[in-house]
Formats: sequence, C-alpha cells, structure tokens
Amino acid sequence: MNQKTKPAKKTPAAGPKPKAAPADGKKKALDPKQIVHADFLAAAAPGSSLPAPTMAEIAFAGRSNVGKSSLINTLVERKGLVRTGATPGVTRQINLFEARARDGATFHLIDLPGYGYAKRSKAERTAWGDLIEGYLRGRITLAALVILVDARRGLEEDDLELIQFVEEARDVQRRPVEIVIVATKADKIGRSASRSAVAAIAKSTGRKVIGFSSVTGEGRAELWALLRKVTLGTPEATPVVKDQEPEPA
Repeated sequence: MNQKTKPAKKTPAAGPKPKAAPADGKKKALDPKQIVHADFLAAAAPGSSLPAPTMAEIAFAGRSNVGKSSLINTLVERKGLVRTGATPGVTRQINLFEARARDGATFHLIDLPGYGYAKRSKAERTAWGDLIEGYLRGRITLAALVILVDARRGLEEDDLELIQFVEEARDVQRRPVEIVIVATKADKIGRSASRSAVAAIAKSTGRKVIGFSSVTGEGRAELWALLRKVTLGTPEATPVVKDQEPEPA
C-alpha cells in the first residue's frame, strides 16, 4: 500500500527589510534656525503704549489686506498666531509677538495696523497714523521695518510716504532702521510676472526686494536670513541696488 506524500510546508513570505541606518550612524540634523516657540506678548491701542523694549524689534507695515498677518504666521510657522481676516483693517492696534529659534535666538515682531483703508472713520485713521508714527519715530530698539507691497499692485503713494518718513526720522540715539521691502502674494500672478514685479519695485526704490508667498513659502528663508543679520548685528544687512533684473524665464 502506497503511503501518501505529505505536502511540503510553505515558508512564510519575508516581510519588508528594515531600512539600513546611515553609514555614519548619525541622525538628520535639526535646523538650528527653525522657530520652535512663538507667542503674543502685548498690545497697544491709541492712548496706550507697549512695554519698555528689551531687545531689537522687527516691525511689519503695509496697506490693509496686503497679507501682513499671513506673512508673520508663515515666518513663525504658526497658522493662528496673528489674526487674519477677509475684511481689511483687522489689525487695529500695535501687537508685539516673540519668536524663538532652536539655536536660542529670540526676536520681537511688531505687527502695525494696516493703512489706506478708507472705510474707517477719519478720526480712527488719524489715531492709527499717530500710533504708527509715534512707534516708528520713538522706539529706540527698532532695528528693521518690513514694508509689504502687493506684487500685483506695486508701490503706492502710502508706501512711498512711509519709506520717506522712516528715512527722515533717523535719530542719532539709535542705529539706523533697516528698511526691507517684500512683494507679497507672488503665487497669485505666476513666476514670470512675479519676477518682473519684484524687479520693477526694486528699480523704483533702489532697494533689494524679496518676493514672498504665504501659500508656497517662497521667500521665507531669504527674509529670515536677512532679518537675522539685521537683529543679530551682522554688518551689511541689505545692499542698496540700482536695479534688480528679472531672471530669465
């Protein structure tokens, strides 16, 4: 009588092989410049003032609805640190925020009320103007003013007046305020048009201009590198340029 042959046992399929560790055994280094903490510190409305300054400050200014709140949120990688809204004129006071990088560098960011919003009363616009001018003229630790310009519209009269005001308000008791111009909403007009817009703004002001998008993150690293130079004391923060030609498409 023939004995039935037993079926051979199946060998379990091998699972995925674990990824090999890097040859040098080192983990990926963390970015020392990454913002690891950001918080709201204080606010000042007309008739009040901010706490006494303790370190170099970076102020952000621009017309209402230019994307100022979104830019600050993108810089610190926090979606809701600065209040944003579809209606212009959301920021109605000076707001002070603190951001700290992984390497320990700490920055005070100042969100100034947007200007040029006609639907506010004349008295309110005047109060805002006095508040902004008082800060820009008298804040002894103001190191840089970032002026935001909509890349689709270019420089407007209010922007030029603000640049002129800061240049004329130089005080021997504090270091010169670095003016940084940023063209926002670069993603809304396409790469080629954005380069052309940045070049046109640079040519009209004689200053370097940074194209920026809160959607794609374009310009974030470049702007942070410049602001770190200004606030941490590295010389030659922003070269003044006669022209800034667009890159070839």
